[in-house]
Amino acid sequence: MTRISPRFRLALALKALLLLSLAALFVFLAWQSWTKWHWALPARLSGAVLLGIAAVSVAWAASLGAADVVLGQALVANGAKPLKSRRSGYSLRLPGGRFVEYVLYNPWPALEPDTTYTVVYGRFSGVLVAPPQPENAP
Repeated sequence: MTRISPRFRLALALKALLLLSLAALFVFLAWQSWTKWHWALPARLSGAVLLGIAAVSVAWAASLGAADVVLGQALVANGAKPLKSRRSGYSLRLPGGRFVEYVLYNPWPALEPDTTYTVVYGRFSGVLVAPPQPENAP
């Protein structure tokens, strides 16, 4: 295991705070849908439940980033392949099936589609904390 640099710990902390604020917004909207909306009970209940689920999901992602900030542990993996489409929100797929992503955007040069990379990523969040390094062709 390797350590996450202070620069990326700060970036992960800011991302976790952003996600936590989104979770708080979803909780507020869920509460508003339950208490303030004047719709029928099934519509109010479904709105509150769906927004509550979104809040828990986003809060969980924030907690993973916070764990990386506190512990500062990063993993190194070989054989990561860039995804053809980034619509899923992930940037690279590891040979074991796990996905890793950038903090919020790609601060490094663009990835080559048919190249494999060695990546360093946060143990819990799966966020890249160092530039992906192309692996030499065999």
